[in-house]
Amino acid sequence: MSTTQTGVETVKVAKVPRRWTDYVRSLGPGLLVSMAWLGAGDLIDSAVAGGNYGYTLMWALALALISRYFFTSAIAKYSLFNSQGNTTVIQGFGKLWRGIPAIVGSLALLSGFILQSYMVVAVGNALHRIFAGFGGDHWGPFIWTVVTAAVAWLILSRKSAYRMLEMVGRVTVAVLVLCFFVAAVTANGHPLDVVQGLAFTKPPDMGLFSAVLVGAAMIGAVGGSAGNLMYTEFIREKGWIGPKFRRMQQFDLLAGVLAIIVVNLSIWIVAAEYFHPTGRTISTLDDLSYMMELAVGGIGPWMLWFGVLFAAFSSYLGYARGYTDIFISGLRSTWESGPREHTEGQYDRLYKVIQFGLMLLVPIVFSLPGMPDVVVMTVAGSATAGLMAPIIIIGTLLLLNNKHLMIRGSVNRRWENAILFVVGGVGIWATIGVIRSLPGLIAQL
Repeated sequence: MSTTQTGVETVKVAKVPRRWTDYVRSLGPGLLVSMAWLGAGDLIDSAVAGGNYGYTLMWALALALISRYFFTSAIAKYSLFNSQGNTTVIQGFGKLWRGIPAIVGSLALLSGFILQSYMVVAVGNALHRIFAGFGGDHWGPFIWTVVTAAVAWLILSRKSAYRMLEMVGRVTVAVLVLCFFVAAVTANGHPLDVVQGLAFTKPPDMGLFSAVLVGAAMIGAVGGSAGNLMYTEFIREKGWIGPKFRRMQQFDLLAGVLAIIVVNLSIWIVAAEYFHPTGRTISTLDDLSYMMELAVGGIGPWMLWFGVLFAAFSSYLGYARGYTDIFISGLRSTWESGPREHTEGQYDRLYKVIQFGLMLLVPIVFSLPGMPDVVVMTVAGSATAGLMAPIIIIGTLLLLNNKHLMIRGSVNRRWENAILFVVGGVGIWATIGVIRSLPGLIAQL
């Protein structure tokens, strides 16, 4: 691995893969960010959609996944093909207006904090269930949430933190596929039902969450959220610098998205086949536990809690690292004179305060008794996560079509712009749905 000066920092450059075995061994950022995207958010959103509405909202998942792949791939394209030495798209936003990186970074950090507030609670609840309610029903989840934060602190404080995050991401993929794909196979779902669910329809509202809010949450959690910006931070840490890594990056991102498809589709099928016919709706973790028990018997709840544990913990680590990276990168791009005293930002004092204080410790408060149920927090948080999508997509479009900022011959083609315009439209639709639906949800809490 060599080093290169990119204009604002010195980064290590990885070896370009040549053989297919090199590509497989190099997989990492895509799996890491996909498991961060997934978390408890996708699992619960997919279960709520399948359990409450059957297959009728399957189109939201399809839109979300298409949006996510092309949106994130476009962001990565700027990082690899710009002529300014920028290693992340956040730095590129500063070329449009100097204040944008700090604004986007701050809003992304706020979004990440909201996501962390239920992600750490999900891990604490899963551990509480796995260890047979140790600590009691009142304070048990809080105790396990504190344990979760302590373990995360130990991992993220190590110099090899990024490599450890990749390992957690790979293990998480294996655990989730094992838990939920097995359950989906027993459901014997009909492929035609899935295809019919791709037709754009809005079913009548069921339970606590309206159909529009659930659809917007799916797109917010899976599609165009600020969390997509984490990918360029991770590929920078991986050492993928320059156009020669484009094929590797596309393969890596595709692998991550395929992992999401398998897990999301599996949990959706289980919910649609086993829970939806009962006439009940999913609004709490106990409902999810009952759903898995219907699917595979007594081992079902255990499979659910282990799945939630790994998914949410992977996200908890990824968000703490990724959103802090985005925030610090935004500040550095707007004010190059500060914060100083670091090469990549990981060891800056402000970086540590944000990562360990705001993103790891403060969210523990949401595990205290009396706080909203994890399912409620998840759907609301996933929905709000997509609010920044239109802003980021417009900025990315401007960057990718600027000949002065891109390497010669690498500006967007018409078909690439057309796809991003559609993705931007989906993000705006989801934003409008969130704005209209959240007041009703808040009123019912």
